[in-house]
Amino acid sequence: MNAAPIVRAPRTTTARAMRTLGLVLAATLAACPAPPRSPTTSSSPLVGRTLEIGRTGWALSGVSGDGTTVFAALTSTPAAGTPAASAPVTTAIEAVGAGGRADAPTWRAELAGAGGPLAIAAGKLIAALAGRGMVAGVALRGEPGAVLAALDAGTGAPGWKLAIDATEWAVVTSLAAASDGVIVGGSFAGTLRIAGSVVSSAGKSDGFVARLTTAGAVAWLIRIGGPGADAVQGVAASADRVAVAGTFAPGADVLGQPLAAVEDRSPAGDGFVAELDANGNRRWAQSFGGPEDDTVAGVAIDAAGRVAIAASVRETVHVGGVELVAKGPADGLVAWWSGDGAPRGAVLLGGTDFDGLRAIVAHGERVVVAGFFAGSIRLGERTVTAGGGDDSFVAALDATGRVVDVWPVTGEGREEVAALAAIPGGFVAGVTHTAAASIGGDAVPAPADPLSGAAVITRGTR
Repeated sequence: MNAAPIVRAPRTTTARAMRTLGLVLAATLAACPAPPRSPTTSSSPLVGRTLEIGRTGWALSGVSGDGTTVFAALTSTPAAGTPAASAPVTTAIEAVGAGGRADAPTWRAELAGAGGPLAIAAGKLIAALAGRGMVAGVALRGEPGAVLAALDAGTGAPGWKLAIDATEWAVVTSLAAASDGVIVGGSFAGTLRIAGSVVSSAGKSDGFVARLTTAGAVAWLIRIGGPGADAVQGVAASADRVAVAGTFAPGADVLGQPLAAVEDRSPAGDGFVAELDANGNRRWAQSFGGPEDDTVAGVAIDAAGRVAIAASVRETVHVGGVELVAKGPADGLVAWWSGDGAPRGAVLLGGTDFDGLRAIVAHGERVVVAGFFAGSIRLGERTVTAGGGDDSFVAALDATGRVVDVWPVTGEGREEVAALAAIPGGFVAGVTHTAAASIGGDAVPAPADPLSGAAVITRGTR
């Protein structure tokens, strides 16, 4: 695919915690359905663009898009010599329309707090913010707490704000647009409060899922977990279906259905995936994992109704009665379930290094995943070699586990896909880089500061 020319912008600072997670195709698939139809090609004017969006002193923390506009959340970073704990944190939300320039956004709005995931719902851009005390003008309990802020997607005009806080701490990890609002996923300890809805953790920490209306009212709130450390790390929605994925320790349940741990006496965390109906009632829940700690990167619902997860696993992992063995210290995992919770295949993606997955979205009957790798990896029919430390990539897989598209993110420094979101006709990925890089085939020059560099790419799959 030929990308549009890169739009240059001022050099940026993107100080961020880099994880050594990556991805490479390795192994096995079980019980897959018939090959899916190819996604319909979109005429979205955004697809095929690469934008350098960085701003000096700001770190990329979230991306989204609606087909004609791409949105990015950039969080301020402390100046040199300033203690991080005492530095005020602000998040700038910027919108760039089709054909626009990243250094001249359509609109820009600043909110107090650290940025997180973004989602488009009913003409509103929903932004998750985190912090202590006052965040986006809202007083919070806990350290940290979270706020959801709604902005008009066309103008950036402020709308409703909603506190999501707990007596100990609360974080929002994921957002998903729903037909009548937004689905929110996250984790907390203590007693969680969202407006007039309250739940309490059953142990060290639990996950939560809430459905909000377009006006920011709470339709329902549920807790997922048990006596150990549990978390929700991904949510997705399609029509009256809500998919949830996360990690759990032995003894956890999803609305009364126990989650089966691989080893009941092991403190290591396993993964789970579940589906809820539009009212927050459990339809089904399944677990997967191995003897070591596994992490979940997200969940998606494809156009055929399958639920897919992305995760990072170590050693041996059990998924739907099939045992898969990682080739290196850690591999990425993509697994599918049907609409009634039956397993529909799983594939390990990994090489001889420590590799894994960061995010997943659906595009038609395919899924798009973002991951990290070191050394050389093979993705489908292409071998990609890291230019420096840890490099990244975005790849599209069909329902047989075959890699059908690859967008390498490589360079002499460290590159990370910080955020991934579906847009009409494809996906938008937010990339951070420390040196000159190649992002989806487009060259991006080195930032002025070694810890600066941020770009957004929009692509569609074949």
